[in-house]
Amino acid sequence: MSFLSLIILVLAPSLAALFIANPWLTGDEAETRKLSIGFSAAFFIYSLFFLFKYDFQQGGLQFVQNLRLPPEGSSWIQSMGINFSLGVDGISLILVVLTTFLVMLACIASKNSIVKKFKFYYSMIFILTTAVLGVFTSKDLFLFFLFWELELIPMYFLISIWGSGRKEYSATKFVLYTFTGSIFMLASILAVYFYNHAQTGIFTFDMEALTFHSYNYPLMYELLVFWGFFIGFAVKLPVVPLHTWLPDAHVDAPTPVSMLLAGILLKMGGYGLVRMNLQMLPEAFKILAPVIVILGLINLIYAAIITFAQDDLKKLVAYSSVSHMGIVLIGLGALNTAGVTGAVFQMFAHGVISAGLFMMVGVIYLRTKTRSIKELSGIGQAAPKIFYFSLAIVLASLGLPLFIGFAAEVLAFIGAFTSNVATPVSMQCLTVIAIFGIILTASYLLWMLKRVFFGPVSEKVQNISDLNPGETVVFVSLVLVIAVFGFYPSAITNVFVPTISAIISR
Repeated sequence: MSFLSLIILVLAPSLAALFIANPWLTGDEAETRKLSIGFSAAFFIYSLFFLFKYDFQQGGLQFVQNLRLPPEGSSWIQSMGINFSLGVDGISLILVVLTTFLVMLACIASKNSIVKKFKFYYSMIFILTTAVLGVFTSKDLFLFFLFWELELIPMYFLISIWGSGRKEYSATKFVLYTFTGSIFMLASILAVYFYNHAQTGIFTFDMEALTFHSYNYPLMYELLVFWGFFIGFAVKLPVVPLHTWLPDAHVDAPTPVSMLLAGILLKMGGYGLVRMNLQMLPEAFKILAPVIVILGLINLIYAAIITFAQDDLKKLVAYSSVSHMGIVLIGLGALNTAGVTGAVFQMFAHGVISAGLFMMVGVIYLRTKTRSIKELSGIGQAAPKIFYFSLAIVLASLGLPLFIGFAAEVLAFIGAFTSNVATPVSMQCLTVIAIFGIILTASYLLWMLKRVFFGPVSEKVQNISDLNPGETVVFVSLVLVIAVFGFYPSAITNVFVPTISAIISR
């Protein structure tokens, strides 16, 4: 096995979870935290080697591995055509690096947020890491579904044990929504699987074989399969009206878990739409692309309007995530290289920005014990470090030029404005309306900034401490990524544009 092994990358976090959970390791908070940060940093550094060794010119799936079982070296479940097969292309690779990066920062941010059952907590974080990495690297549809469902277990515990408020309710709601969506996704997976067998006589879940087949689906069949996949991924993205689990989960989850939930778990939905709906079912996607753009527009505008009514700072940030995911749908629905590039870039940009926004909420709540915007004002005077880092992240979220959010949004809107999935006039009108949603985004974020950070110092804010070293590391890391890749976006887009161009050319 070579030094760069996706099997090692995916399974190592679970081994780390077992190591941390073993009874011979003391439950001491400092020791457990240091071990967890060390493991997560090692996984992040290891993932960077895949990025450095990836051949951008060649594109396509690379570092492909198939787990073979002794003694004959057979596939995982050979009789059913199921393989433990992993590989990454430009799209999945950038999401893999995003995952390991945010998991490392979440482990650092957990110091002040997690006050009990430290071994179990960090074990769940690493099992979640294995599940998400498995989703982004799976080359086999059955394996993809297995990792997709595995993610539910650690996330349920992370919210229900270490959360606050109605934490059990929110965790259960998250699981029920995702599991219900997964039923539709499983039906589509089996429909593709059995139709391929009927045409070729071969049982296989291999994504490449199912994508680059030589037959065509009957149109109605393909449309039904498309909607099954779409519902499953729309719950996770989330798409209005399947979004109602998200605000509850965010509000009741601890800060590091909210960072992971918004930063990487929502991206599983966007990734699934690219990998299954766009790549595997192109004819259905062409027909339904205008519908996807309209759904994205609804997400963007509706969630932005709802955000104005929020007094809970964390719920405001949660609804802003729903709104920003509308840009992903608009870019995908454009069905051209610029639009899809903007959608994928938006997934990466939102992952970093949303993690920063939830970190901002977390450090404020730890110091004031409130998330009510009415009770917060003057933080800029009392804690200037919190203010300056929060200012940078908020400005990136509203799409300020030279920050990462601006580059992603511009690409998505250019793609939508020049799209030919509908009449030029209709697409241009929809794009103009979508840009109005960006104005709403700027409005509620600047309103929040004014209420929370400016004005007289409120009673809750008096005598609060500024950032500690661990929190500073998290903020500096996020702001550096936001600024560097906002100024130089091609450093990110060069990773996945060749893959997107190949998908669009189909």
